[in-house]
Amino acid sequence: MIIDKIKNRGEDMSILEGHDRLQYIIDEAKKVEPLAQEHKTDENKIRGCISNLWVTGKVLEDGTVQYQHDADSHMTKGTAKVIIDIVNGEHKSEVSQLTLESFMPLGIRELLTMQRQVGFASLIERIIRIAQ
Repeated sequence: MIIDKIKNRGEDMSILEGHDRLQYIIDEAKKVEPLAQEHKTDENKIRGCISNLWVTGKVLEDGTVQYQHDADSHMTKGTAKVIIDIVNGEHKSEVSQLTLESFMPLGIRELLTMQRQVGFASLIERIIRIAQ
């Protein structure tokens, strides 16, 4: 279940404190494949983010959801990667049932400024909307 994946990832990340947790997110950002320029459209742009973040996705024939993303900042890109790694390949029925609160066990939101928290919420909404 996705909820278990979220809790497990949160537990793994909980051993990291302060700067180490931020460094982990930045390191995750470095693993993201660039999104093709043709996908960096207003339709795919996450509203409310301080930096530009684009998320694309589709439901595959087997009902699983596949996402891609890219962002201007490492913090945004890394945060999105943590979230997208959890939901990528999961069934749309599970992803569509998630809420912002579902991701609280990750402990990421607490690291973000208020403006970045708005973008975080918009990212979750977009991921869920794609699955629906």
